[in-house]
Amino acid sequence: MGKPAPSRARVRRFVRGALDGTVAPLVDIAVLLVSELVTNAVVHAATEVEESVRAVGSRVCVRVSDHRPNRGLAPRNCPPYAGTGQGLTVVEQLTWRHEVEVGDEHKTVWFELRSDGWPSPPFGWPPTDPPPVEARETVMLVDLLRTLYAASERHRHALLRELYLAASAGTDLGVSPGELAVAHDMNNVVSARVTAALERHPPLTDVHSLPLTVPADAGAAVATLRRVLDLAEEATRAERLLTLPALPHRRAFQQWLLDQISAQLDGDPPTVWTLVPHGPGFSPSEMVLWDAGLLQASRVPTIAADESNHIVAANGPAADLLGWSADDLVGRKLTVLMPEHLRQRHMAGFSSLLLTGQAHILGRSVPLPALHRDGHLVPIRLIVQTQEMTDGGTVFVAQLAPGRPRPSTGRANRRFAARPRRRRRRPGRPPRPRRAPGPG
Repeated sequence: MGKPAPSRARVRRFVRGALDGTVAPLVDIAVLLVSELVTNAVVHAATEVEESVRAVGSRVCVRVSDHRPNRGLAPRNCPPYAGTGQGLTVVEQLTWRHEVEVGDEHKTVWFELRSDGWPSPPFGWPPTDPPPVEARETVMLVDLLRTLYAASERHRHALLRELYLAASAGTDLGVSPGELAVAHDMNNVVSARVTAALERHPPLTDVHSLPLTVPADAGAAVATLRRVLDLAEEATRAERLLTLPALPHRRAFQQWLLDQISAQLDGDPPTVWTLVPHGPGFSPSEMVLWDAGLLQASRVPTIAADESNHIVAANGPAADLLGWSADDLVGRKLTVLMPEHLRQRHMAGFSSLLLTGQAHILGRSVPLPALHRDGHLVPIRLIVQTQEMTDGGTVFVAQLAPGRPRPSTGRANRRFAARPRRRRRRPGRPPRPRRAPGPG
């Protein structure tokens, strides 16, 4: 096959045609896996791709080759809901054997399927350590959050994948094909370098300092990657890409990461992530990995919800304040704690946060009425922050402080009730004499 940037549809037709009439149970699996490998080769290698399929008895062997041998594979442990990074994981889980072969001019990923039910041998992917480069520099990422980096990496890959697909369809998002190719390459380099560094320096906690080896001449490419990602974020907020925009703290982290590489390659000292001002709404709690146990132990009424707006944890003080048991709240929609006239407003604001990445309520103390289980309203002040989960998801953590009930009288009535009304006299008119009090 030797055509550049083959379409997934053409690849599927080729595989089905090659396997027509043989090992029928394996055809669908082979089509799925070769589609994933060809997509990886097109997006990450950006070269011509060759595929070959061979069926012998109960076995099917598929090979996918590109012309980028120096761009090694980087298998990632992505959660099931991640929008990218699943291809190599799927190949590992569904094949009998799989391997990668690297030559002087080609890199080939191959897999073998069997229909005879034999157990799969314990094959894994090769180490992800990047190939050596002639000139290297070491930058220090101080106070890097491992979980926040994992979420940022998945988002970067998803943005670039959507940009590539949009560009292939002729959509102009202000990114030239050359810039997109540089951004893809540099993104893969950053991912490979960080993955290798994390394997060499396993952290004792989620926050640690990480020495990162990068090409000495990578500064311009990192700046291009930064610009392309910023344009992609703008496109997501305008709903021109399918990927959702990053939440504010993830966007700030991604910018800090890339800016650190560029700045230190230019000779600047490291900047500590946890000391960088992150704008309004940011709190030190965002530096702490989500732990339901800490919430349960807190004496502050606290409730946590996930990105689908379902309650994932609530402590005793919060449940007591609103007339529930903590276990009964878990799994319910967050709107169960809101009066009916505020539910649509909340859903609109929450959807806007996810669709635009713009936070208007995070970190602010907001007075709101909460709905008690018996139906009456409880005045509270709400402070919402975000925290990262170990699988890369985000938890919205809300602290509830009891508020003051509003008086039944209006502000104007209170003002006039507090002091007697005085008559105004006209300018230049003498004051009216007061009458002396009468007897008795």
